[in-house]
Amino acid sequence: MATKRRFKVRVRGKVRNRLLRRGGIAAGTALGLLLAAWGGAAALKHSAGLLSGRFLAFKPKSVALDCPSAAAYPSLMELVTGAASGTLTGAQARELSGRIRRLHPGVAEVRIFRNFFTGRVSVTAVPEQVVAPVLSDGATAYLGVTGRLIPENLSGGQNPPFPVELRHAPEKAPELAAFLSSFAPLSGMLYSSPAGLSCDGSAWDCTLRLQDGSEVLWGGFEFTKLKILRLNEVMKVALSKSRGPLRADLRNFREGKIFVSAVNSGKKS
Repeated sequence: MATKRRFKVRVRGKVRNRLLRRGGIAAGTALGLLLAAWGGAAALKHSAGLLSGRFLAFKPKSVALDCPSAAAYPSLMELVTGAASGTLTGAQARELSGRIRRLHPGVAEVRIFRNFFTGRVSVTAVPEQVVAPVLSDGATAYLGVTGRLIPENLSGGQNPPFPVELRHAPEKAPELAAFLSSFAPLSGMLYSSPAGLSCDGSAWDCTLRLQDGSEVLWGGFEFTKLKILRLNEVMKVALSKSRGPLRADLRNFREGKIFVSAVNSGKKS
């Protein structure tokens, strides 16, 4: 009976060394992945601790307030100082921003910066620029440049040379704010100085009263300078034929039409 021969496999030295190197690399890679996974889990746990404020709870050491309004500065400084007396997290900073706006609606923008190196809290409160004071449904308000009707004027904006009255006032009137901003520097071009402007906020029918007693049904807020120039021409001719006061209707100005009548007459001329 024939016996089976056994063969012993011998690996050459170079091949054996190459296999050992590859095995070492694979083992090192596996170990590296394991360490990275462990490190990531530890970092996540550590970051959760940071977010909860246990390791880096921000404790203000000083407070700085930048607000150009002398009327609002003392009350805002008291509010900010009180809020920064303990810790001031990101959520608390956002809450502080809302409290500032509620205390002073005339503030348009609030920025709060926490310096983790110096412990300084810097608060900037920017007042909204006021275009004009407005008698809004019988109550005094201030029309901001964004169209907001706010109960206070923190910007110290210049008052227009004529009063503005608004009926059926909406929450915001940006078109009126833009019109008054552009009209105020041009109002001196009118043949008679403006005495007042009244508008219905539901339909935006506005009437401009002039010092000579005339009235102008203004129409849309576009073509402001062209309306002034054309109104001067038309009223000069009309007043040469009538003593006045007159009523000029510019509501069809887009079609090139201006109607003029006596203030106490419905007839057009």
